Amino acid sequence: MQRVGVWRLIVVALVLGAVPGVGLAQQLFIYPDRGQSPDQQARDRWECHNWAVQQTGFDPSAPQMAQAAPPPPPPSMGAPQGGLFRGAAGGAALGAVGGAIGGDAGKGAAIGAAVGGLFGMMRRAEQMRQQEQAQMQYQQQMQAMAAQQSAARTGASANYNRAFGVCMNGRGYQVG
Repeated sequence: MQRVGVWRLIVVALVLGAVPGVGLAQQLFIYPDRGQSPDQQARDRWECHNWAVQQTGFDPSAPQMAQAAPPPPPPSMGAPQGGLFRGAAGGAALGAVGGAIGGDAGKGAAIGAAVGGLFGMMRRAEQMRQQEQAQMQYQQQMQAMAAQQSAARTGASANYNRAFGVCMNGRGYQVG
């Protein structure tokens, strides 16, 4: 029965050593100060790993889940509506009516087309500016979210390392 327990500890130690998250999270050097056997070292590592996970809630051997859903991307405004030609056409129609009342429909249409085209271009430029601003805000939100998640993982990993080190020190190991 004891041989089965020793083999389990060896397998667990090999698995912990092979899991990328554990090796990266710990980044610790551990030296047995009291001449602990390899079996005892494996058992102590496993028990201290479990204790550190219980204390911190962080398990470096578990895959990390995304902490928050990313914000939805800004709505696409599509092709800007009401540009130069649409504004010019509307302005020409309105100008022709105004010019007809004043006696020269052609002159009124020309003035209306110019003014309508100008306003149409201004409206399109404003729509494009709003779209660019929404896209920039979205990118900033995504960068801030990634930075927060990275900082949270780094802090949790540091807490785990501290708890693991305290446990191993208490069992007679030098941890650095």
